[in-house]
Amino acid sequence: MGDFAKKGLGRGLKALLSDEGLVVSSLSQDENVEQERELPHNGGVGTLPIDKIRANPFQPRKEFDDTALEELKNSIIENGVIQPVTVCRDGDGYQLISGERRLRAVTLAGFKFIPAYIIEAADDSSKLELALIENIQREDLNAIEVALALKSLTTKCNLSQEEIAQKVGKNRSTVSNFLRLLKLPLQIQDSIRNHEISSGHARALINLPSEQQQVKVWKQILANQLSVRQTEALVNRMFREQSAKPQTAASERSTHLSELESLLRNNLATKVRIVEKKEGKGEIHIQYFSHDDLERLLEIMHHE
Repeated sequence: MGDFAKKGLGRGLKALLSDEGLVVSSLSQDENVEQERELPHNGGVGTLPIDKIRANPFQPRKEFDDTALEELKNSIIENGVIQPVTVCRDGDGYQLISGERRLRAVTLAGFKFIPAYIIEAADDSSKLELALIENIQREDLNAIEVALALKSLTTKCNLSQEEIAQKVGKNRSTVSNFLRLLKLPLQIQDSIRNHEISSGHARALINLPSEQQQVKVWKQILANQLSVRQTEALVNRMFREQSAKPQTAASERSTHLSELESLLRNNLATKVRIVEKKEGKGEIHIQYFSHDDLERLLEIMHHE
């Protein structure tokens, strides 16, 4: 997951988070006095009162580790706030685009102000897009959090997978693989969130055709502490075993259907084909070659 966050930025964010925008700006506890410093209208780093910053409603991360927040809080008390948060104007205040962990830690430390980089977002859709892409790129999200953020970009921002891939600097196949994880049963998704299994395990599980099989293998991963390679080998073995059974069953069904087709051909004196579908359903195709032939067949069926 870390590699996803560390790769290159999309074209839009590259301009947004330029070297100038990422100038180190520390604000120590002693300097955090109760006076608002003027924030540039757009671009550059200033300071903002914490109580004027509203939480980001599009934050992909839903859970924050208390221990990690405590460690960040202690670091901020010791060294100040090194990295500014990113915000956009929102009514009479500001909406957080990225940096929720820093904002929470600064609040825990008792600070009143925080360094902030301000950007302009035209509408809610723009805010959503910026927030999601920024968090995908710069936060240590688990695979499910990334998948949910990517899904929001498709459903709420109407972006195609190709457009998303370009914005986050990844291949389209990588975006597609993350989105596929959301098809896994919820208990497996929770297991990924809790770091019980990795995204590599999940990619192996998603290839199994049924939820029942996915859950079965997932339980084996947890019980036997299987590695990703061991999981892939187990899944491949299951596929080999399953591929043999359907062929045998199909062969048996084919023989049975052939006998029925032969019986109907003899009785009707015409070509007959039986097409079997799922759950025992199917179709019988009876051919006729003229109107007289059709009348003949109808007569036979009527007497039968």
